[in-house]
Amino acid sequence: MLLLAYLKTLFMKKFICLLSLIVLTNGVLSSCSSDDNSKPAVDETIPETTIVSSKGTYLGTETNQGKFSILLKSNDTDFQLNFISDAIADKDLLDATLKGTKYTVGSTAALYSIQADSYLKKADTQLKIVSGDVEVSKNADTYTIKGLLIDEQNTSHQINYVGLIDIEPIYEIEYEIQNGWYWGDDQYDYPNIGEYMTFFTQGQANKYGELEGDGYHISLSFFDVMAPRQWEGIKIPNKTFKASSKNELGTFHVGTKEEIDNGNPGYTFAKFLHNDSSKGIAKESFILDGTIKTMDNAKGQEIRFNIELQDGSRHIGKYTGKVKQGDEYTISTLKSDKTVGNLDQGFLEYKGKSPVQGKENNRWELYLLNENLTTYPEYYWATEGSGEYLRVALYTAVGATADIPVGVYPIGEEKAGNASTGGGTEVGLDFGTWYYEMKNDDYINSAPTRTGTVTVAKEGNNYTIKVVAVDDRDNTITANYTGALTFVNNENRPATKTKVAKATKKDYGKGKIYNGAKNFKNKK
Repeated sequence: MLLLAYLKTLFMKKFICLLSLIVLTNGVLSSCSSDDNSKPAVDETIPETTIVSSKGTYLGTETNQGKFSILLKSNDTDFQLNFISDAIADKDLLDATLKGTKYTVGSTAALYSIQADSYLKKADTQLKIVSGDVEVSKNADTYTIKGLLIDEQNTSHQINYVGLIDIEPIYEIEYEIQNGWYWGDDQYDYPNIGEYMTFFTQGQANKYGELEGDGYHISLSFFDVMAPRQWEGIKIPNKTFKASSKNELGTFHVGTKEEIDNGNPGYTFAKFLHNDSSKGIAKESFILDGTIKTMDNAKGQEIRFNIELQDGSRHIGKYTGKVKQGDEYTISTLKSDKTVGNLDQGFLEYKGKSPVQGKENNRWELYLLNENLTTYPEYYWATEGSGEYLRVALYTAVGATADIPVGVYPIGEEKAGNASTGGGTEVGLDFGTWYYEMKNDDYINSAPTRTGTVTVAKEGNNYTIKVVAVDDRDNTITANYTGALTFVNNENRPATKTKVAKATKKDYGKGKIYNGAKNFKNKK
């Protein structure tokens, strides 16, 4: 009996220890399981699917929640995941981001869930994703998406993606036509800030790309760093542009309410058009606010618009393709340095005191020509023939009325002792110091000067004139003249025009938008 009692006691002690161990182990397991609930399950026996590319779309806002469509592509499988996350404000649609948190596949539209209409596609097979979860995190522009997803055939997919996700809004219009011109800076109003005037059209357009019927149209000017001096290939800088009523770096120009109400020239402000004759729509509205993003694209550049109109409505649009920005800032047609051939004829014109208020100097012009050219001082220096010539504008003290002083004249601002820079936009609308080349009475090359020197020496009645100038494309123009100068006194002649240009190689018939802006700039 004593032996039996001893065995019973020993058994109970071992049973209690075993029971305690089981309870303790279960507690530990429960604790681990609870910790794992905060992260997606990871089963190392399931091969990892490495995502190689992504695409995102913000589908819109519904019941204060944001709907995101994220496509993750591996080498053989596409995962179409539809997320419910934080809503994106209308003004931020070009900067939509998916919040970093855990997302669980669910049948209801719960916040931070993956919708039941998500699926994967492999070859010709498409399968619903029925369960699982992923963890999303974001560091600067880089997303990390990891987790386990299970399809309707109960196959598990462990996905892993680290990279960019470009999340775009749904665009109202994708524009297909673009045209534009680079106007450079304005030395008075916005020095060293370049203007990139451009417009985008979708629909019925004329040969210049302007809307002339049903469709959509946006016209505006970007302001940013100056473009390099070149012949073609000018691009709008890649960045995010914000609306501004001032011509500042990184902005597109919009009018203030006062400017618009006062009837300031409309083509100087950002503008939006929408015509639909079948619906009786003929909308013309100034753009008052918004964001525009420009970026490189395999087809050229990509421009994304999120703009707010006068009536408070918003327009979301996009253009993808080549962006043309005709160079209307650098006027020179020279493609290299130029040494001017023999200059055989010289004229010295006295124009009188400067008409600019506050300027105390006289104005002069030198005309230095090849022998095969003929100029007519009485017809505002109209010129015929074939060859090269220069017009050099000089400023002297007011006491010099019969001759120009010898010395070195730097090309620069208007003051006594300087030579004038070349101004204007083309032959016929030019002034100051310019180089010209003609063939059979037509102008085939021309260049305004921006910097350099004009050196004047005189011995008896003969002058020695040396010009070393730099044009607006950084070409160096060198010219020398030795001989007499025929004096022409035009002090009292009205300066209504500079010359009659028979022809020019530039085509300025570029539509109403171009001509309106060009006329506006010429009047400033």
